[in-house]
Amino acid sequence: MLNMNDLTAGLNRTWENLSHGWQHLIHRAGNALTHFTVTDDEADHSPLQSPHWGLMSAEVFDDADRVVVSLEVPGLSAQDFDVSVVDNVLMIRGEKRFEREQTKGEYHLLERAYGQFTRSIPLGYEVDAESAKATYQHGVLRLELDKKAQQRRRQIQVK
Repeated sequence: MLNMNDLTAGLNRTWENLSHGWQHLIHRAGNALTHFTVTDDEADHSPLQSPHWGLMSAEVFDDADRVVVSLEVPGLSAQDFDVSVVDNVLMIRGEKRFEREQTKGEYHLLERAYGQFTRSIPLGYEVDAESAKATYQHGVLRLELDKKAQQRRRQIQVK
């Protein structure tokens, strides 16, 4: 039979594990947490109980010549994106619209976020936005950005 001390110790261990898990999630995926806002025009078409936050997981890969960014953004089309580079930060804007079912009834589970979003991803390099290539396939936005040539150190002779 459990006594009060054992129960308290068990609850403390559970709380520590839960807290550690949340801290790990925030550290590893905190930037993926994206805010969605519903405009007045879309308010009539979006469900009120829809979450205002959603995850947009990204991967950034770089090699000697380019940076490749892949971002999971399901439910959009290629025309729904506005992509730019501002001060070595990739800015991705868009809007995920709610499509109401044509049948009568109500939702019992609604976990997907809808509305306008902005996701910014620091690139860590100066890139050539003019030569960028972007594709959207199977819910993944993929961008290839060529790195600008880094100015090599040049010795300056003092006279």
